[in-house]
Amino acid sequence: MLDAIIFDIGNVLLRVDFMRTMERLAPYCDVDMSKIMFELEPLKEEYEGGLVTNDDFLDRATELLGYRGDRRHLIAAWQEIFRPIEETEDLVKQLVKKEIPLFLLSNTNGLHAKYFLASYPVFSHFKGAVYSHKAQLMKPDQAIYEYAIVEFGVNPKRTLFIDDLAPNVVAARETGFHAHQYAVDRHEELLKVIRGHGIEVYGLND
Repeated sequence: MLDAIIFDIGNVLLRVDFMRTMERLAPYCDVDMSKIMFELEPLKEEYEGGLVTNDDFLDRATELLGYRGDRRHLIAAWQEIFRPIEETEDLVKQLVKKEIPLFLLSNTNGLHAKYFLASYPVFSHFKGAVYSHKAQLMKPDQAIYEYAIVEFGVNPKRTLFIDDLAPNVVAARETGFHAHQYAVDRHEELLKVIRGHGIEVYGLND
C-alpha cells in the first residue's frame, strides 16, 4: 500500500502547448514565430531554476524577441498554455476520497504557477508542492527529489511518483521512489500501477 502519491504537472495534470504562446506573440516580435521558443529556451531554464524574477524574465524576453506589444499581452501569452487532462483530474478526485495524501513536484516558474493555481480547481486537492523556481532545484537532479522527501515527510519506498519524462522517472527511481512514466493515451497503465499497490481506481468510462 502507498502512503502518498506525487504528481508532476505538465502533461500529467495539464496539457502544455507553447504553440499558443508562439502564435499570440508572433505578430509583435522581430523573431519568426517558429523560433520564439528556441530563443526563449535558455531563459526559460534559468527562470524555472529560480535564477531570475518574473520581471527579469519579462524584460529579457521582450529584448530577446524584439517584442513590441503590451506587457499584459506578453504575460497572458506566456501563461495561457494549459488545458486540463480529464483522466488524471478524475483520478485525483478518486484518490482524495480514499484519503491518499497527494503532492506536486514540478519544474515550473512564477507566472505559470500563479496562473494554474488560480485557474484549475484540481490543485486544491494537493497537500503540498515543490516547485523548481522556489526550491532553486530542477528535475532530474536528484537533489530536488531529496528536497521533496524532507518537505513532504514521505518515505520514498512507499510513495509513487508520476511524470511524463523518462529522465525524471529514472532519477526518481534512483532516489528510491516507485515511479511511473505517464502518457494520457496510456492512462490505463497508470491505473494498473496504482491498483498494483492495492488502491482500487477506475477510468472515466469504467
